[in-house]
Amino acid sequence: MCRLALLGILACLPSLLAADTPTKGKAIAFVAPATKLPPTVKRLGDKGDKEGLDYLVYLPADYDQDKAKFWPLVVFLHGSGERGADVQLVRKTGLTQTLEQRGATPYVMIAPQCPLGSGWNTGALDKLLDQTLTDYRIDKKRVILTGLSMGGYGTWKWGAEHPERFAALIPVCGGGKPETATSLKGMPIWGFHGDADTAVKLTAGQAMIDAAKQAGAVAKFTIYPGVGHQSWGKAYTEPELESWILAKKK
Repeated sequence: MCRLALLGILACLPSLLAADTPTKGKAIAFVAPATKLPPTVKRLGDKGDKEGLDYLVYLPADYDQDKAKFWPLVVFLHGSGERGADVQLVRKTGLTQTLEQRGATPYVMIAPQCPLGSGWNTGALDKLLDQTLTDYRIDKKRVILTGLSMGGYGTWKWGAEHPERFAALIPVCGGGKPETATSLKGMPIWGFHGDADTAVKLTAGQAMIDAAKQAGAVAKFTIYPGVGHQSWGKAYTEPELESWILAKKK
């Protein structure tokens, strides 16, 4: 009887494993964190501070080995679905999820949580970046900004407002106001979008890329055929993305 039960379980294994296999064009399923150094949870400002932010900090495993080394910094802005008062939600999708599944990071990364009912406040983000540059050994010439969906909009907005702060922008399925892109001359930009996105139309991302190019940005745009809004699952696992990030310096 036990043997029959065991055979039944073994027979189900292929389908169970297949259920965890990412589908093309879908976001990678959230799994238990595997980072060598789990993210640290921090808070900018008091709980009552309107510009206060909870945020996650990811450090390279060898961050403390060389006290003279200064590291690249990536700032990741999540989408509208991760807003709230539980910063652990930020770990469930996007670049945070990719790093945790990979188990390591070659750069410092911060991932703030936007309060529920709000959009990205660039004034608060400026304060967060200032605090991070004080708290950690960061190469100020190697700060990269990225975000998905609402965070993609935030990437275009903050990047255009303060291009002097960033070495590159990576907006994923985001849009913005094309007229603001005039400040992005010389900025390296790698945008991503699915052509079947109904939440943020491809035209919104294309308009920003076109405006940035017209302003003199060094911009490229990867479009995923047949992919909907969750193009970040493919974007943040692009084989060349990590080396592209590490090569950027103002």
